[in-house]
Amino acid sequence: MLKDILSQCWQQSLFHYHSVLSSQNICKTLSKLIPVFKELSPSKAFEEYQMNKRITNEPQQPSISQFLDTRAGQYSMNHPQQKAITNALLRDLIIGCNLPLSVVENKSFRHFLTVVDSKYSPICRRTMTSKIEDLAAEKHLMLKTQLSQTDHVSVTVDIWSDRKMRGFLGITVHWIQKEIERLEVKSKLLAFERFKGSHTGERICEKFEAVCDEYNIKDKLDYIISDNAANMRKAFTVCFPSEQGEEPDDNHHLDDPELWHDLPLEDQETVGASLGKKHRLQCFAHTLQLVVRDGLTETKVASPALSKLSKLSSLLHTSTTLKDVFETEFGERKSIPASVITRWNSTVRQVKAVLQCEHLKLCAVLEKAGHKKLLFTIREWNLLKEMVDILKPFEEATDLTKGEKIVTISAVVPSVLSLNHHLEKLKPQVRFLNGLVSSLQASLNKRFLGIFINPVYLKAAALDPAFSLLWVEHHVLFCRCYLDVFSDLILENDVQTSPALQLSHYLHIADGQNALLFWAMNMHTLPSLFNVATRVLAVPACSAPVERVFSYGGIILLLSPPLVEHTSSFPVSVRLTLFLRLHSHLIV
Repeated sequence: MLKDILSQCWQQSLFHYHSVLSSQNICKTLSKLIPVFKELSPSKAFEEYQMNKRITNEPQQPSISQFLDTRAGQYSMNHPQQKAITNALLRDLIIGCNLPLSVVENKSFRHFLTVVDSKYSPICRRTMTSKIEDLAAEKHLMLKTQLSQTDHVSVTVDIWSDRKMRGFLGITVHWIQKEIERLEVKSKLLAFERFKGSHTGERICEKFEAVCDEYNIKDKLDYIISDNAANMRKAFTVCFPSEQGEEPDDNHHLDDPELWHDLPLEDQETVGASLGKKHRLQCFAHTLQLVVRDGLTETKVASPALSKLSKLSSLLHTSTTLKDVFETEFGERKSIPASVITRWNSTVRQVKAVLQCEHLKLCAVLEKAGHKKLLFTIREWNLLKEMVDILKPFEEATDLTKGEKIVTISAVVPSVLSLNHHLEKLKPQVRFLNGLVSSLQASLNKRFLGIFINPVYLKAAALDPAFSLLWVEHHVLFCRCYLDVFSDLILENDVQTSPALQLSHYLHIADGQNALLFWAMNMHTLPSLFNVATRVLAVPACSAPVERVFSYGGIILLLSPPLVEHTSSFPVSVRLTLFLRLHSHLIV
């Protein structure tokens, strides 16, 4: 009898696995046991007692806390492994690999997670959206904190529209940050947002100032580097892995002229006028490409060779017959890139690519493929070689000034003077392209006249120990009399004894050192110059940072159809996801 009652009680306990018996249930159970013990003899009662003891000594049901950690063999939501996997999904897949938010509710993906870790509890899309908002708020607060600790910043800003004519505003911020005994150039993304409606100067200024107010940098802003010319529709080739295991599409790169479109001319003018009021600087790299374009446009003698080269490059991307013959002769990895007017240095890189092919072999390939009209004569081939010799320094100057983690503005004046000196030396040496040299030099002098008027370029060059005042010697454009006014220029008319002595000492010890390392070592011995140097050297030489934002942003939107579907309304989750993805891939 006692055994049956105890067995019944134990089964009831197992049925209520998560709970414990209430005091009321215990009382009812005892009330059933008392009459039974009264009917039993002492010996029988002892046997029942021993049997009950063996049962109660068996393992007991787990506690509530134990059950929560092992519920159905899965992690609790607060378990460290559960949090680690969820954070990895957010940072590595949603943000890092550009997977859509909906993937967390995909049945196949959820099954994949159970294979990876059967104890993990997959989260829903709403939870992932909430975590995206929290991470974006964390990044936003971190950036505001960093910006609050600096006194001077510069920004690059641009407004473009994609191939569906949807406008986007991009803004990046730049400064030099002091960290203990070292200096570091910082580049951060402030905004990449839909810009709906007309692109008037007033609306652009309103949006731009709203972003500045959001981060409290309006009073700290020194310079704006912006470019809205037609040649700046896109800048860099970037490749992201395609989704769902598809093969990478060769068209998913920034040579696609349909990826980004610049603003109409009237909108460009309003943008330039509105931003010009805020110490706007011209983009050095873009202006340099305009110089090259001016030179090539005026040089008719090179047109036939460049026209053949352009057709050859196009055929290699459209004709399978020519491509097969070309790859058989020169290898599968060999190709000739397109010359895109909106991509920096694309013409010189195209010419360099074809010159890497042996002339006679290339002629044989073209003849075999039935394209005799594209054969390069010996004169044309030599002309292309001479063109590379002339334009190569322009390519090097462009690459030198489009970095983000290094000082770039100090190279502007020395680069312009060096290019002018390079062209001057080539004049008696060229055989075919004298007109190109003359046109390049005329355009260079015309387009870069302003850098000798704006003091930021002269200060930056002088206060970078890699250049110091060495560039003042041996040039064509610069006048020797400028050397006499450098002291007042750099010290902003402060000719007190201490700063003047600091400048003299700086010029004595500057000997080609890295700018950031030099000023980190001399911040205490040259305090006045240090403040000026860290302010001007932080200014970007060109708008490459914001161009890079549009490059990545365009690819992300191209490879993320769910984002594209929402860009007309641009909900918060989409905007924040895109913002975090750009932060992850772009700027540190």
